[in-house]
Amino acid sequence: MKKLLFTAMLLLVISGASRQAMAAPLWQWEATLQQKQVGTPMSLPSALHIDPVLGRYYVVDSGNNRILTFDRAGEFHRGFDAADQLRVPFDLVREAGVLWIVEKGKNSLTKIDLEAKKIYPKTLSADGKLLYPDRLEIEKNILYTLDKASGSVFALDKNLNISSRFSCGKCDLGFVDFKIRNGSLWALEQGSKKIYRFAMNGSLQETIQLDRSSVDFPRSIEVDDIGFFYILDRHQGSIAVFDGRGGFRYSFLEPGQARGQLYYPIELKFDPWGRLCVVDEGNGRVQIFSHK
Repeated sequence: MKKLLFTAMLLLVISGASRQAMAAPLWQWEATLQQKQVGTPMSLPSALHIDPVLGRYYVVDSGNNRILTFDRAGEFHRGFDAADQLRVPFDLVREAGVLWIVEKGKNSLTKIDLEAKKIYPKTLSADGKLLYPDRLEIEKNILYTLDKASGSVFALDKNLNISSRFSCGKCDLGFVDFKIRNGSLWALEQGSKKIYRFAMNGSLQETIQLDRSSVDFPRSIEVDDIGFFYILDRHQGSIAVFDGRGGFRYSFLEPGQARGQLYYPIELKFDPWGRLCVVDEGNGRVQIFSHK
């Protein structure tokens, strides 16, 4: 009996190692966005926005109250702190001449007019309750923000009036992240480890249960062109990949401080060139991986 138990445990270990080994060649480190050679190093980066027209990465350097920009090759471009007026920025999106920034220190969704050099902070509310903006996306001139208090996503027009709401209903904790991909809004619920797919009018289309044993603490979601889900595991320092039905396929990366390792990562995002970017909060950097 002991011999059989040992053999079973050994097979389990080998199987787990094999899954990691099979995944290792799929994604390889390509570049790191990390401002330490010029000025103050990044501190607690929280989000990434990519401008495909300019070919530029915008990194929210939350701990230093600034935005850092890098070119497509990963070379540092410049820093921006809005004349030292940003207070704990957390996420951002950019459109022509305008930055929209979630500022945790002001509990504000802030509009920055780059040409006029003016800043317009705005506190949001819905049904008489204060909203606490967290994640931010923009699609077809509509802003979408995750409310940390309710766990719902709200769609906003340019005057920041609410036009629709995306909610998981009776789920325990609400959403922790969302992305707009392939004509749908995909939202990640952390407690039950479920993904909710919404039509852009706010109607729920389907709920997908992830293989619960394959991810410990899901923090961020991405969706590729064929409908596979990439789930960032903050505690495990890894990325778990699931098929469209929530079946586990493989995982890759591991915790640590070396290149290609993660320490309390906070966000996943695909760039327009097919690379997977990871905001590596604990290590003060953004790492970029390409598919081989």
